[in-house]
Amino acid sequence: MWNTPPELDFLACSLQIFLMPIRSSLMAKKHSTPKPPARRYFKEVRFRQIRALVELSRQGSFASAATSLGLAVPSVWQQVRALEDEYGVQLVIARGAHLSLTEDGQTLVEMAAPLVEGFDSLREMFTDRHRTTPRTLTIVAPAPMLHGALRKPIATYRKKFPAVNLTLIDRPSQMAREFIEAGGADIAIIGIAQGDEPLPQFHVWPLASYPFQLICPHDHPLATARRITLADIVRHPLVLSVEQSSSHRHIRHIFTQAGFGGRMNVTTTATNRALLLDYVAIRLGITICTSANDAKLPRPGPGECELTMRNLTAIFGHEEVFLLQRKSRHELPHVKAFREMVVKAMSEM
Repeated sequence: MWNTPPELDFLACSLQIFLMPIRSSLMAKKHSTPKPPARRYFKEVRFRQIRALVELSRQGSFASAATSLGLAVPSVWQQVRALEDEYGVQLVIARGAHLSLTEDGQTLVEMAAPLVEGFDSLREMFTDRHRTTPRTLTIVAPAPMLHGALRKPIATYRKKFPAVNLTLIDRPSQMAREFIEAGGADIAIIGIAQGDEPLPQFHVWPLASYPFQLICPHDHPLATARRITLADIVRHPLVLSVEQSSSHRHIRHIFTQAGFGGRMNVTTTATNRALLLDYVAIRLGITICTSANDAKLPRPGPGECELTMRNLTAIFGHEEVFLLQRKSRHELPHVKAFREMVVKAMSEM
């Protein structure tokens, strides 16, 4: 007798349930009027139709779902309409480019999503169980995170899982998001700025919340101002993180909302906080950046001025950092172990 992995047993049983013409609670809402002769494109519920609905819920549009599935838009539309025909209820409401799930559609997605994720990861799960290929883990995150908050959990993971081929990729938050969306990483750790698009295709774990601060020379007018406003800040040259960072996009969003976006004078950008402070210390401008509450300013070097830090959370709030994983991928044990290490380590900071 074979020893079948329990997760495969569960998946097989679940798929059998969904691939049959299910008569679930949704059937209670079927119209009582007789159906016309069946001439629909699909004549019974098949797994590709369930997958199309789940992917549509993740992507938010027929065009995006079609791209993700490698299908034409009409094919995705037909898959979803076939499900509606089978269950006798409306699952999706489309008004122009805007798309939303009905209550029945959301119910069906919640039931089906774990099965789709498991099925799409079946080969990966099987390979991992039999160890026919080396285990890999690819992490994408901004350089300050890799060098800072992630340094300890990465070192701990390396000791505990030496056989895993660990790849660390340095990207600003926006580029890290695009990287994992394209399937280039197992986990992304990024900041999410105000105004960013939602992430329905990802599992999202909150990790940290860093306050925004103003850092300027000690003799700068804003260093001793009783009250600081956006109008005060925008009068001065700014040194910010790179444009693809979440902090830069968050700051620009706040200025733009207040009508000051066109007046921002960003003289230079930097990839990390240390560089930002160096540029401020040689008077290239003032900076708005984030850091832990207990972060201290460096002592001035030769030719550098002393710096002053002011809290700006009343204006800019906090930079929110999250861990992302694609919903369509089953979480393998060695991937789960890293995620749990990161969540635990950052909760203790």
